[in-house]
Amino acid sequence: MQNAAVFDNQNLFDPLGHLTDAGLAALRDGTLDELGRLEAGEHLSFCDYCLARYTALIEKMPQGLQQPMRDLVPQVQALMRRRSFRILTNRYVSAAAAVALAFVMWQFGLFGNPAAVRQPPAEKPAWSLAETLHGWGDTFHDWLDGFSLPELSIPNGPLGRTKE
Repeated sequence: MQNAAVFDNQNLFDPLGHLTDAGLAALRDGTLDELGRLEAGEHLSFCDYCLARYTALIEKMPQGLQQPMRDLVPQVQALMRRRSFRILTNRYVSAAAAVALAFVMWQFGLFGNPAAVRQPPAEKPAWSLAETLHGWGDTFHDWLDGFSLPELSIPNGPLGRTKE
């Protein structure tokens, strides 16, 4: 920023709402205060007419003033290298953690015992639910057979006659 006097923000815009020539020059020279820079930047973001005028004003400047103060290429390349290394590292660390977790779960038998799959089936267990239920069913059937319904003898039929 130059040591020139701060530009008066009242002269920044003309009656039509565009930036004045003096306002564009103040923006170029850096003599606008913070509010003036914000207003001018916002106006340039949507007004193509003023942006074209400001671009033409910048192009008239000497070549040395159009260049950035320092070379940004090494800084940007270093930033890109760091980000790509971080992304690559995060991917491999995540994959390694997943493999380690799966291995631990497998070792503790959470996926089943792979050796048990290869062994022949064990002998039939001494107790099974099907046999127990079948035994209960037989017991209940025998218990019901112990009951008998009495013979019904109807002395008179539906019409009062004796059945023969």
